[in-house]
Parts: sequence; C-alpha cells; structure tokens
Amino acid sequence: MKKLLCVFLACLMVVGLLAGCGDGGSGATTSSGAATSGGSSSSGGTTSGAVSDGNTTTTAYGTYSADKPYELTFAWVQLYPQDATAAQAVYDAINEYMIPNYHIKVDFLPLEYASYQQTLQLMFSGGDPLDVMPVYYTNASSWIGMNAIVDMNPYLATEDGAKVIEALGGEANAKVGTMNGVLFGFPANKESVELGGLCMRADICDELGITEKYGLADGKDAYDGTVYSWDVAEEIFDTVLAAYPNMVPCYMMGSQSVMRRFAFFDELADQFGVLDWESDRNSTTVVNEFETEAYREAVTRMGRWMDKGYIFKDAATDTTGNATMIKAGNTFSYPTAIKPGHLSEANAQNGQRMYDMYFEDQVEGGYSTTNVSFFDTGIATNSADPDMAFKFISAMYSDPTFYNLWQYGIEGVNYQVLDDGTAYWPEGQDDSNYTYHQNCGWELGNQFQSYVWQSYGADGTPLKDANYWDTLQHHNDWAMYSPAYGFMWDSSAYQTQIAALQNALNTYRPALETGTGGEAAVEANLKALNDALYAAGLQEVMDAKQAQLDAWLAANGPTQTPQANLDTINSVK
Repeated sequence: MKKLLCVFLACLMVVGLLAGCGDGGSGATTSSGAATSGGSSSSGGTTSGAVSDGNTTTTAYGTYSADKPYELTFAWVQLYPQDATAAQAVYDAINEYMIPNYHIKVDFLPLEYASYQQTLQLMFSGGDPLDVMPVYYTNASSWIGMNAIVDMNPYLATEDGAKVIEALGGEANAKVGTMNGVLFGFPANKESVELGGLCMRADICDELGITEKYGLADGKDAYDGTVYSWDVAEEIFDTVLAAYPNMVPCYMMGSQSVMRRFAFFDELADQFGVLDWESDRNSTTVVNEFETEAYREAVTRMGRWMDKGYIFKDAATDTTGNATMIKAGNTFSYPTAIKPGHLSEANAQNGQRMYDMYFEDQVEGGYSTTNVSFFDTGIATNSADPDMAFKFISAMYSDPTFYNLWQYGIEGVNYQVLDDGTAYWPEGQDDSNYTYHQNCGWELGNQFQSYVWQSYGADGTPLKDANYWDTLQHHNDWAMYSPAYGFMWDSSAYQTQIAALQNALNTYRPALETGTGGEAAVEANLKALNDALYAAGLQEVMDAKQAQLDAWLAANGPTQTPQANLDTINSVK
C-alpha cells in the first residue's frame, strides 16, 4: 500500500486522510461559531431522502423492496488485483446482505487508477448507469461544471445524513468536499494530520547508540509530542557517515517532494498560491510558497545536506526508491509521513526492522482541506435514484457488516477474526497469494468501522490491537487547523495557467528540493523557479484564488482549531 501511496503523492502532490475532530462531535468551527462549509447551498430545496418501513423503501423516485431492489452501480479505484471468482463470491455475499436490509442490489465497478477518470467521464457523457463514485478533488470543478455530480447538501438533514456527520466527527468535516456551495463528496474517515520525520535502519541505530540515546523501539511510531529539530538529524547523519562512509544517510529522489516534512503550507489544492502557515497560523493572505522564508530555509538545508554528503548525488534524477536502496544497504534513512502503525508497513516494505523518529519545527502538525479531501465519495447525476445512492453512502459510513465485506471479503474464507479482535489472513493465505482483499479504506467511506488488520514484528509479535483505530483517530488531535479549512479552490477557469505552472515547477523543483548543486546553487535555482512561475501566470492565479477565498471567508469566517486539539497540543508545549 505504501508503494502505491508514494505513486499517488508523487503524481497528485497530496498526502492524505480524515478522522474525527475530537471536539465532542461538533467538528471545527468558524470564528462566528457556524459550521464550516464551502458557501451557501445551491441545492434549492430539501429532501426527506429514502424512507423505509422495514418491508419497503420509498423515495421521490420509486418504491423498492427485497423482491424489487434498486439496482445501484458502485465505482471505486481498485488498488490491488483480485481473483475474479473470489470477488464474485464476495459481491454475491454483499448483495445477500444489502438486498433485504437496504433494498439495494449493488453492481460493482472496480476501476484502475490510470484510467478511472477517463472511464467516469465517458460514463457521464454517455448516460451510463452510475450512482456512487470516487471524486478526486482536482476533478470536482470540471465535473460540477458538466453537471455530473449531485449536490448532497439537502441530504445532511436526513436520518442517513446524520449517520455520515456522526462518522466524520461533525458537519464541518462532512462538508469539507464543498465547492461553490455544491457538496460534491464526503472524505474518507482516516488520519490526515501532517506529522513526520525519518524512518531509519534499526540495526544501525542499535549499533551506533542512536536507539538508546533517543529512546527508539520496535513498533514505536505513535506521536506523543516528542519531536526533534532537524539539526539533531544532522548529528545522527554525521554519526552514520563516520561509521559507514560509503552509505548515504538520507535517501531522496526528485520525483517525490518531501518538503512537507520541512515546512507546512496550506497549499489550497495546487501549491500555486498558498497560506504561509509557518510564519502566521492565522494568515488568510495568499502568497507564493516559493518566495517564503520557510521554503527558502528548507531548500537551503537540502543544499547544505548535499554538500555534507547526506544526500545521494544523483537524487534529482534517481528513481530507484527508498525500499530498494535500504535493502541494498546503500542508505540509512528517508523522510516520510509517520502515523501509528507506520512501522509495520515500513518493515514489510524495506525487508528489515526500521525505527521512526519525529522531526518538526513545532509540536503540532497542520490540517487543511487538501489534507482531508483526497478521494471523496459522491453521487453521479446519472443515478436513477440519488436518494437510494445516498442511502448506500450512509452504509459506507455507518454499517460495519457491509464495510468489512467490501474491504476484507467473507469471514473464514478471505480473512479470520483473531482472539484479540483484529483481522488477519486465514490459514494458507498471505499478501502474496490472497484471492480477495481491497485494503482501500483510506480511499472511501469510514475505515474506522472495519476490523483492524493485524501486522507482526520480525519476532512474530503482533503490532496492533483492536483499539488501533482509536489511536489513529487521536493522531489527528495533534493538528492545528488552517483558517481556510473547508475552502475548496475552483481552478476550472485557469487550467491553461495551472498546466504551465506545473511544467515550470517540474523543471526546477527536483534540483532545489534534493540539494543538487549544493548550498551555493540555491539562490540561482530559486530565482529561476520564481521567474518561470510568474511568466506562466502565477500572479493571475493567486489573485483569483485570493478573491475566491475572500468570498468564502466573508460567508463562513476563518476556521478555528477544535479545543480538544488545542488541549492536546498545549499539554506538551
């Protein structure tokens, strides 16, 4: 999964993921106390949604029963290959549950990532049956513009809407997928706070005294407010270089930006005009990220690291990947986002024991719309009955029976529930020969209602317990919220400029962010990048983004960090 996520982050410049706000269910609020939204609703009315008396379900579009269910097409991005026979057995089992309980028969439409956007757009234009679908936030503006997405604002007041709001920790989080007043999708319930540092080879840490000095341990990856300056990382790198002069202390590659480990900005969807969160947590002024002092300091540090031999000389163009470099014994560590459970993934990916160590300039992490709104769950206007489509979405956020079936398959066949309440492969199956296992709970719906999938250390010790989701939800409590949390930039009128800006960034960023040329090259590379960005229309895009943000702020006010988060952060400051 981490390999696929790295591809997503490189291609889409995102990190992702959402849990409850931790403020007693109210979510983040604006300064006026109103729930954050993307503007006034454009729905033009309300709906009672789907109403069931047990035997039948009635909507504004029809009446359904177990004998006459609504046939619903559900599309999602499938990340891993599935055995066709096993998948069909799971689909049949899901429908055996959904038809009598929801009066819905699901037609499953798994899509490949590379072609899902094109496939959905062809379905929109062709009028093909399509009800529930993934909406990546950068597609939202064009899909809203072509009238392909149902505005779900009216459904929030229904019984099914209340279930979604409760699962997401409040209306503010439920409405984060809003653009120009249209609620186009709900985010997945997952971790989203930006916290990270280094993932390091455990054997070398043990050998060189790093483990004992910093209290590192197997499976120790939950954040507790213990965070170190990047100057400390340089001391560790010097220790490693002295013992292993031919080993690269820190692996990076130009195709994957790691700047979020060194400076956090509210990127307002595309990085071309951001809020400078590092200099002023409350700022609502759109600025050029690549002219900020925080960015300058970060890339200057990268240049210094290159000069000191901490970074691979060909990092800007290298595509080997950290796992391959770790396995080959060529590198000691790499910067990464860290969360509870991260080490179990890192150990498997790298083929050996790893330790996590948090590095940041402050105790708290950052939380923005684009942290949370990665893939969202939406309804296509192709739907013959959007009320029933919303009923299905509600099940994705509130029905663990359906969700476990979709994610893990049939209990006893595709997975087993262990004595500790976690789930794992049945006898004879593993991640190399499974027949059905989606493992995409971070993509759509509420993964916190599913079983916790177990993982094991090198010595066979289980690394998770049945309360893991609670630990993961608490991870989000370390976040300070951007004042623009809930604002969604509509870039549909600026696609030509965005494409030119992306080309300029792709040209200069790999060298800057891997320290290529050393510290002496930083100023010239920064100037070249910024000259190219302004020539590509950066100021025009920033002005438009500021105007949209100002209008959103006038309607909603700046978002405030929930008090529970402030209490968590202040407890260790």
